[in-house]
Amino acid sequence: MDFGFVYILEMLGTAAFAVSGALAASRKNMDIFGFCVLALMPAVGGGTVRDIIIDRSPVFWISDNRYVAVAIIAALIVFFTSYKPGSRRRILVWMDALGLALFAALGTEICLQHGTGPLVAIMLGVTTAVTGGMIRDIICNEIPLILSREIYATAAFAAAVCYVLADNVGLGAPASLAIAVVVGFTVRALGIAYNWSLPSFGMHKKK
Repeated sequence: MDFGFVYILEMLGTAAFAVSGALAASRKNMDIFGFCVLALMPAVGGGTVRDIIIDRSPVFWISDNRYVAVAIIAALIVFFTSYKPGSRRRILVWMDALGLALFAALGTEICLQHGTGPLVAIMLGVTTAVTGGMIRDIICNEIPLILSREIYATAAFAAAVCYVLADNVGLGAPASLAIAVVVGFTVRALGIAYNWSLPSFGMHKKK
């Protein structure tokens, strides 16, 4: 296995999303098994859907079990670490933001390498980034972040588009990934920091 830049980013994204899942489990006072399950959902859920759609076999975490190992280790660390109740939601949101940007960029790269066109790669890059978090939130009986008014899927879309554009101008994978991740995370971070949201239907109407 090549432990290059791309692989390190994949593991970082897996760990970030796993931490977000484990923190969600902590907010629901789940046991250690629940922590592991909720850590795995965002860590491998989106990539699994992507691989099935593009007929990539075997699914990435089956061919390399280290993705699962990283997610479980992250879950155990969170389980045995104390957090102030008010801080868990804040850490969850920021870990999710990091995982979102990483997985959107990485998912787009994988799809392009698999021969999809740019549009499909962008769509599946966003799918890679948001699906696992949706599963996590649904299990926790919460409204998924992607369905809220927060800047969420937009950030994943920005990361995916930036990767395609950088790739089209001839930048290598490391540079394209770095640009895409920075843009995606920045968009999401600004949305979190300034409470930005997209316009919703009817908000322009007078009450």
